[in-house]
Amino acid sequence: MRYARGVCVSVLFDTMRCAFSRFFGNFTTIPRNFSQLCGFDLRLGLHRGAERAAMTGREPTELLLERPGVLRIARGALARAGWYMLGKPAVWCLHHHEREYARWGGTMYGDESPVTARKLVEEMDDDVFGARFDALYNALQAAGASNMRHVKKGASFGDHLVDVARLLRVFRGKEGSLVLAGLGHTCYGSELFPAPLASLADRGDMRRALGPTTERLLYLYATTSQVRWYREVLRCNPHGLAHFGEDAEERPDAGRYSAEGTQRWPTATNFYTGETASLHGGECAALTLMHAADVYSVLPKNNKRKNNKQSEARALALFMVQEAEEMVRALAETSEMRHSANTKYHLMCRELSEYLKFWQNDEVNGWREEFGFDLRDWRALRTALERLRRRRLDVVFVGYATGAL
Repeated sequence: MRYARGVCVSVLFDTMRCAFSRFFGNFTTIPRNFSQLCGFDLRLGLHRGAERAAMTGREPTELLLERPGVLRIARGALARAGWYMLGKPAVWCLHHHEREYARWGGTMYGDESPVTARKLVEEMDDDVFGARFDALYNALQAAGASNMRHVKKGASFGDHLVDVARLLRVFRGKEGSLVLAGLGHTCYGSELFPAPLASLADRGDMRRALGPTTERLLYLYATTSQVRWYREVLRCNPHGLAHFGEDAEERPDAGRYSAEGTQRWPTATNFYTGETASLHGGECAALTLMHAADVYSVLPKNNKRKNNKQSEARALALFMVQEAEEMVRALAETSEMRHSANTKYHLMCRELSEYLKFWQNDEVNGWREEFGFDLRDWRALRTALERLRRRRLDVVFVGYATGAL
């Protein structure tokens, strides 16, 4: 019986190995550098920093990423299926030496400091940012990210990572840890991406290479259940998109994140262990923006109304940007931020507010064109979000939330 069971498991893994091989294709490396990222340095004002940082003696620690084996991907996929269908935590798919790192209350980095609002908005030296960005991008390329297929037609996995970083750069207003986290948001894998390029046991190396703030955002993104986070953000605002675009201080749903750590804020769930935790407000805002950029990045641009089959995902992305703005507004009024210059620490809040306020204006940074919104579709988007809210089965919910269905 034990032998027969082992043969069945072997056949299952061989079958999944072939399927994953066809899906991910050939992992070869196409060298590209920072200045070639879709005009990144021209469109976003980013600077090439690797050479300059090396000249000043601030070259970052070398970052090594590698694609996982097919068996690991298959184990991760099966574990996530068990999590969705049976509610069974997925920690069993990790190697034994990684499991302690997956626990939020574990001894490994259990005393690390959270990403506070101050850390989230603090400016990063151009040379340091450029060097870290180049190091991370080159490591992703070396791991074959540019040749990994992605769910978005005509785009590679590497293209998706760059697009998420670009969107976060738009939301953030400046380069910083959040943009770096966007570029590497699935380095450790995620609930919906069972192909980690780095082990959770490598957190120390990642912290030295990318900085503790960026690394912690990557870790939280990797271990937090995405479907539970979407539902939690929806729970925090029952009004949905009913008041989107109205003055942030006069909306009926304004001020809902006034007290940190209360039920007004989303609660995170660790899909590896089943743990729940109240994250710091800065981490809530960062995770919400990262998920908004991630969802929006896979949606087709200029989606016409008659072909809008992904309206629920588009509505969710917009809703999460709205909620992140409200979180940032609440954080800007905390004692941690009030004693500092408003012009510096309200930057992120101001950037988001301007984009949301002028969402109907074609002249403001291409916001309406970039996100494909149409006034005729506005009622449909509000309805789509409420339709998504009513979906009870997690597998179906996440399919519509990410545009897969």
